[in-house]
Formats: sequence, C-alpha cells, structure tokens
Amino acid sequence: MRRRVLSAVFLSFALGLLAAAPARAQEPMVEEPDPTRLDVERLPPEAIEVTRDLYSHGIFIEAFVGARGFIGGVGDLSRPGPYLHLGVGWEALSWLWIAVSAEGSMHRTDAPSPPSPTVFELVSFMAELRLQANVSARAALWLGGEVGIGFATSDVLRTYGLQDADQVSLIYGGQLGFDWHMRNRHHSWGISGGARVHPGLEGIDGSVAIGVHGTMYLRYVF
Repeated sequence: MRRRVLSAVFLSFALGLLAAAPARAQEPMVEEPDPTRLDVERLPPEAIEVTRDLYSHGIFIEAFVGARGFIGGVGDLSRPGPYLHLGVGWEALSWLWIAVSAEGSMHRTDAPSPPSPTVFELVSFMAELRLQANVSARAALWLGGEVGIGFATSDVLRTYGLQDADQVSLIYGGQLGFDWHMRNRHHSWGISGGARVHPGLEGIDGSVAIGVHGTMYLRYVF
C-alpha cells in the first residue's frame, strides 16, 4: 500500500512540473537561398542596370510611314502625298548603321487643265549610311546620307513638260531621326525627316526638285 501511495505522489509531482514549465517559443523558419536557381524575384529593381548592351544588335528591318512633298520642279505641279518606306539593314557598330530600302509616294497633280487632275506615283530604291549617337540607354539621335535611283510610274508628267520623269534617274540626300527603344529588346520606334534632290523631276524652267518627307517608323532588330 505504501508503495502505491509513493508512486501516485511521484506521478502527481511530475505532472505538476510539466504543467508549470513555460511553453517554448517556436522559432520562425528562415528559408535559405537556393544555390540551384536564380532568385531574381528577391533582387531589388536597381540591382540590374539597363544599358543598350541588353538590346538586340545586328540585322534589322524597319517601316516608315508619313508624307512627302516637293519644293521646285515637280512640286510646282503636284501636291504632297502619302509616303511609305520599307528597309533592311545591319548595325555594324553601335554608331554605324547600313541600310537599303524600297519606297514610294503618291501625288495628285495640281496644274491648270488640260489634262484633268490625276494621280501619279514615285518609286525609288535607296542605300543609306547612318551615324548614330546614343543619348541614353533608350534614346538615340541619328543622321543618314542617302543615294539611289527613282522614277515615276506613269508618263502623265510628260504632258507638263517633264520629259525625264518616268526615266530612271539619280537621287541623293539625307535625313535626321530620333530613336526610342521599347522595353522589348527587339523593338524601337522613332520619327525622322529628310530632303533629297531629284534631278529627273526638275521643272521645265530648270528649277531643282527637292523632295521633303516627314515620317514615323517602327524597327525590329533580330
């Protein structure tokens, strides 16, 4: 009997100690970095510096859309019209670009009748050398020198005395542009404007025809 009493007292004492002991605080779980992957979501935004080296470089295609008009020569007989330019090229260096293009514009005649007012198209094929200055990681200014050939697709200008308008002739000039790179590494857009001399479109009085254009463009670099 005495042994039973002592066992009961000892068990009660042990249970009392366990109940009186303070609960041990649970320590927070800390996740260790995983060396097998890049924890990019843990990096602050300023950890990656955006530079032009992050963008694509090399072969590119581009499309310009805008308007073109003429000063002198055929400009005395026509109105400004829509202009389209499609080109392909190569970024040889960060400051040197080489491009070739095909382009065209549509114009309405604006001269006393006869004949009645009509529409004619001008087509040209150009080669261009551009020099580019990178203002920032996303912005750049460029200047291009151009040379090529062009002609009118109809003989309507012959009726106004421009006998060489539909013949292939030399074209030369240049343009200036502003380029803005999108966050996508392949795309950029910009605006440009330029002027070219068109000897084949000079007036009957010998006045030089200067084509002036303004455009917006989209470029894709592979």
